[in-house]
Amino acid sequence: LAHRGCILGNYPENILMPGERRATLAKSKGIHDLSLHEWRILANALKDDVLSIKSVAIDARKSLMASHDPVIVGEAPFADSPHTRGRRGFANGKIDRRGSTRLCGASPSK
Repeated sequence: LAHRGCILGNYPENILMPGERRATLAKSKGIHDLSLHEWRILANALKDDVLSIKSVAIDARKSLMASHDPVIVGEAPFADSPHTRGRRGFANGKIDRRGSTRLCGASPSK
């Protein structure tokens, strides 16, 4: 994404981010690490146009490549989440919780 100057937005909160690994695995196996339930969440996000891809200007790509700006921005956590902010993923593989603030109100039905 960073090489192409793209930012993936609204990545689902309750599934592994690219590069993130399950505690039970020695290393990440990419999308194969997702459970069947997580596959469905991601597939629905793609089908329902929840995920967005934003292109940035050529000069802004340097910030993506240097991991100053995130290449993946997660959706805001639900109101009942223990997290106050959403996740952000960077080109260097780091993930933080400095994204969108937690939603107020009722949680969606699961």
